[in-house]
Amino acid sequence: MKIAITIGDAAGIGPEVILKALRHSVGDDVTPVIFGSRQVLIDENDRLGEGGWADSELRSHFLDCRRLGDVVDDGSTTPVIDVLPEEDFSNLEKGVEDPRCARLQMKAFREAVNAARAGAVDAVVTAPWNKSLFETIDEPSVGHTEVLADTFQTSQPVMMLAGPRLRVSLVTTHVPLRRVAGRLTRGRLRSVIRTTIGGLRRRFDVDHPRIAVCGVNPHAGEQGAMGDEEAEVIEPAIEELSAELEGLATMEGPFPADTLFAKYRNGATPFDAVVSMYHDQGLIPLKLLHFGESANLTLGLPIIRTSVDHGTAYDIAGQGIADPGSLRYAIELAAKMARLETEANPSDAT
Repeated sequence: MKIAITIGDAAGIGPEVILKALRHSVGDDVTPVIFGSRQVLIDENDRLGEGGWADSELRSHFLDCRRLGDVVDDGSTTPVIDVLPEEDFSNLEKGVEDPRCARLQMKAFREAVNAARAGAVDAVVTAPWNKSLFETIDEPSVGHTEVLADTFQTSQPVMMLAGPRLRVSLVTTHVPLRRVAGRLTRGRLRSVIRTTIGGLRRRFDVDHPRIAVCGVNPHAGEQGAMGDEEAEVIEPAIEELSAELEGLATMEGPFPADTLFAKYRNGATPFDAVVSMYHDQGLIPLKLLHFGESANLTLGLPIIRTSVDHGTAYDIAGQGIADPGSLRYAIELAAKMARLETEANPSDAT
């Protein structure tokens, strides 16, 4: 199977973690296909020195391809689709915003997504990109999720981070904390829980998902003393969806977040996923448990997309010390999901 890997922001740590992650096999049946720039990878490898690939090995292993049709799924090489062959990436400075990187990260992502849509690759894995970088080319600052929502005309895709034990879905993502309560509606919460349940069944092969739902206020509102969102929004949404999906999933909550995540101590896995009301509520415990061994994924799409659990890390870009663990986990998770998809729909295998 073919797994597309997008290069992300070439001035960040994306090229480095890609080179490091692919030093070892990510699965006997997996052919990674990098969407980006072979020249960027070669230059990054030169920076890595002894920590990178031997020069002859790099140039023979990473094949230069202009289109996906050139890719040979032989398992012994890694094709690189050069999405901007006309662009000169020489003298690219690490850790510095560059308009060339804005164009590269978007073109690489769009071409990989289009390849997945067409069934030419089985999943898309994204290295980190820099949303604010688009300002350098007078484009809106958008994340991968927003681009996916627009591409597939899906108004509410769900962001989940998943590790070996804890999986967290987010009701709100990159919004200021003061706006969170205003974004919480019964309809939005039901949609996120429903999509999470569907994702667990389809992408993780969980027949009867167990879902825990966080409150938004301290102590889950403490009977209204610290907020009424639990009573007015979260509890009714859980009750309505429980009645609708009776027998298909188990939903509990709203729980105070501090005591809920404490249930995961000592190796326990009490739920298949936790639905969190806002970004840091869910991602702080997830990264405490699984940083470097978790992946970001987008649920509610017809394609498989995973990503790393970290950003572009300009502060360490070019130093050769970036950890490729999360990217490897994202690739392996995408491949696992693709295998499940193939087993469910064998005639759709690429």
